[in-house]
Amino acid sequence: MTKFDLPLNELVWQFPSRFSSTTHQIGRVIRRDVIGMTPAQIRVTLDRLAGLYPGHYSVGFESKMLGGVPAAHLYNRRMASGSALPPQNGHVLLVHGGGFSFGSSRTHRALASALVRQAGVDVWIPDYRLAPEHPFPQPLDDVLSALFELQRLSPRPLFVAGDSAGGNLALSAVIDALEAKSTPIAGLMLLSPWLDLAPNSSSNQTGQTDQSPFGRLDMLEYATNYLQGASPKTPRANPLVRLSDRMPPVYAEASKVEYLWPEIETFRKAYASLEKPLTTRFEERALHGWQLFPDLLPEAKRSVSAMSDFIFQHSR
Repeated sequence: MTKFDLPLNELVWQFPSRFSSTTHQIGRVIRRDVIGMTPAQIRVTLDRLAGLYPGHYSVGFESKMLGGVPAAHLYNRRMASGSALPPQNGHVLLVHGGGFSFGSSRTHRALASALVRQAGVDVWIPDYRLAPEHPFPQPLDDVLSALFELQRLSPRPLFVAGDSAGGNLALSAVIDALEAKSTPIAGLMLLSPWLDLAPNSSSNQTGQTDQSPFGRLDMLEYATNYLQGASPKTPRANPLVRLSDRMPPVYAEASKVEYLWPEIETFRKAYASLEKPLTTRFEERALHGWQLFPDLLPEAKRSVSAMSDFIFQHSR
């Protein structure tokens, strides 16, 4: 077997580490300092790239309103009649990442489609308002409204999932729901979550940028766009200070080489003290956001399988 016969993810790791690190550094400089891409420009670029994936033919994709928030509803359908199959294992509210400033239901369509097919769930992706036009707490309020509406619509088990900045919003919304004493949530899934927005966070201090398309300057910019004067220690912006013994079972995963790796370690230690069910899984070497490409990357397929197992376990 030649190196050209290797899967895409293995080809990436065949490059010398110095070349890979330099490539990511150049990419950050070009995007941030040369082109100076604004959040709006990044949104358009990502959505256009996401448009290349039409979704699996067996998964329906509809735009709806959920609690007054635009959202995509993905579901299993019978191709002959076009009617929807009932979600056997409940619903997933998938909160997309993107530094609170970009990302959408389109960028996360592949991940959602894989969960529909493998986990036997319906997936809802709220297109919450984005920073800097809509700063904290507006994105969180949108996610919470969608969560409350989904609880109202169906008695089936509800899971909440979020990646990167979406992990912050997902965890914060679940805690808000607990404090409001709403319907119990079956489980929470955190994928490489960004939980500490402080400039001196463990992630920013560690600064693991060799295998990351973003660095400390990006994280400071995204956090500033979102908080806009609010303190990163504000409880609704820093869910780590609000963990309680009423939390639902949690699944959490991250890659050991990604920028946000320290966040998952901090969360794991904090959650362990609650003595609540926690399932953790780690990839030794995967690029941030790998979960979004289950049709291409073996590590993304492993994530979908692990998330599906978690859903099976807690939907009964």
